[in-house]
Amino acid sequence: MCIRDRYQRRVRGIWPENTMAVLWFSFTLLAAVSATQPHIFLVLIDDLGWANVGNRAGTGNGSTVPEEAVTPNMDKLVRHGIRLNRHYTYNYCSPSRASLQSGRLPMHVSFNNDDPTTWNPSDPVSGFAGIPREMTGIAEKLKSGGYSTHMTGKWDAGMATWEQTPIGRGYDSFFGYYHHANDYYTQTLGFQSTGSSDICEAHNMSLVDLWRDHGPAHGENGTLYEEELFARNTLRVIEDHDLSSGQPLFMFHSFHLIHTPLEVPAEFEQEFSFLTDRNRRLYAAMVKYMDEKLGMFVEALHQKGMWDNTLMVVSSDNGGPIYETGPIAGGANNIPLKGGKLSDWEGGVRVNAFVSGGVLPSSVRGTELDSYIHIADWYGTLCHLAGVNATDERAQAAGLPGVDSINHWPLLIGQTKTAARTDIYLSKVSVRVNVIFPFCWASTCS
Repeated sequence: MCIRDRYQRRVRGIWPENTMAVLWFSFTLLAAVSATQPHIFLVLIDDLGWANVGNRAGTGNGSTVPEEAVTPNMDKLVRHGIRLNRHYTYNYCSPSRASLQSGRLPMHVSFNNDDPTTWNPSDPVSGFAGIPREMTGIAEKLKSGGYSTHMTGKWDAGMATWEQTPIGRGYDSFFGYYHHANDYYTQTLGFQSTGSSDICEAHNMSLVDLWRDHGPAHGENGTLYEEELFARNTLRVIEDHDLSSGQPLFMFHSFHLIHTPLEVPAEFEQEFSFLTDRNRRLYAAMVKYMDEKLGMFVEALHQKGMWDNTLMVVSSDNGGPIYETGPIAGGANNIPLKGGKLSDWEGGVRVNAFVSGGVLPSSVRGTELDSYIHIADWYGTLCHLAGVNATDERAQAAGLPGVDSINHWPLLIGQTKTAARTDIYLSKVSVRVNVIFPFCWASTCS
């Protein structure tokens, strides 16, 4: 006897009438909740400079010129969404990513860019790089709310134990890499990618960092430019999503772009031949490549009939790198903000970010928001949209810090004008400076 037959038998006489009424109400309620859950498309861009997007270029005084910041798709999304002018992160990669996935401020989850193999044997819960094992990730939360959860691209939030990988954190599928960076063409690690040497280099071997779901992506490394591989994977996830199931989609696309090594297909670099500085030229070309792929994702959501019920959140993980350090030099421009990646000046922590998508009320489209938002706050905001409680009971039971995330949905859709966040934690450096300058937080140290 099939499941459907067993179900019909129960409906026809085994369950009493009052039970049937309760069940019918429950099914109706679940359907209503499902109908209100939007698809969520979360995009994280690596090392994007403040002035390297078209909607912020051309301000003069050393800023990029519009011809250098070619981002028509991002600009269109901003015009039809909400530009977030005071969106903050940590000043480099891994802490920002741990903050996004866990809903904690970096000081409560991770504030070092540790090597993924870092291990403290005396601490089996938090003695690893990235997010402590007993913290609940955003994908786990959304999955508990009925979402289909998928990730493509850079992880950099822990990999020492299975619980710390994307699959272990609640993603149904994962295609990407674990480390800070890898080579765009071979997917191998090395100093030019990560700024450090790995264990294989001492033996004249190259460590490949490319994974699919539960193991290495055998046969896929070295076949294409990495961002092409990633784009195809995300487009496949969108195409394969079963709308008839009523299950909402959570897609996290984490670009390797615009992080080093500065590598991009030659035809993109040639479009920016007017830029004489090669790092700046490569960087501009990589920004354009990223924007084209983002546009493809939006088009795919339109074609699938999903865009009208989608919230897209786009952010950089930190400010653009402006340092010159040989093979890992940056090529970004953060003017008029001071500083860049690795600094607590606003050029390092105040980043390009916006929300867009058909789920936004028409009254807020094309607007700008100057209220403080931290990258950790998307955890609470997305949990609210999914209809799940953001409280992390598992972490509390392990004695770990609770969730710091603030739900900003009422602010985003115009239900309130009062910002819930009044200050921004910057970094462990600022905490030390705080002893002398007690207000050295983003609210006053702009």
